Amino acid sequence: MTIKDLTDAYLNALEAQNLETVSSLLSDAPAIDIPFSSTGEPAPWFTFDGREQALGYIATIFKTFSQVKLVERATYVADDGKTAFVEAKGDLIQRNTDASYRNAYVFKLSMQDGRISHVREYANPVTFAKLMGIPLG
Repeated sequence: MTIKDLTDAYLNALEAQNLETVSSLLSDAPAIDIPFSSTGEPAPWFTFDGREQALGYIATIFKTFSQVKLVERATYVADDGKTAFVEAKGDLIQRNTDASYRNAYVFKLSMQDGRISHVREYANPVTFAKLMGIPLG
């Protein structure tokens, strides 16, 4: 499977809220990180290392949002053939409030041994903080 195929499968599994499929696409020791924080600090806001933490994060998305849609996707494969970048617009619905959550995303996905080894998720932290009532700054 190519990095493009893996990327599409991963994003489709997020939309379908299929944790089993997400798990099958991840390497044995995946990492997911979210670099932009609501504080403006340069350190990553969240880092999830290993299968348990990475899948725990994905499960939290599914628990928090009744709808996960990533629309207007544009995927770019790097020359190394093992890295993909995806631009997408998020169209999510918060499960407990039915509040609309729309954000802009860039994902960087890296492949190792035919599975996803690293996901870096860039999104506007202000948009997320406002939805969740998280203080800014």
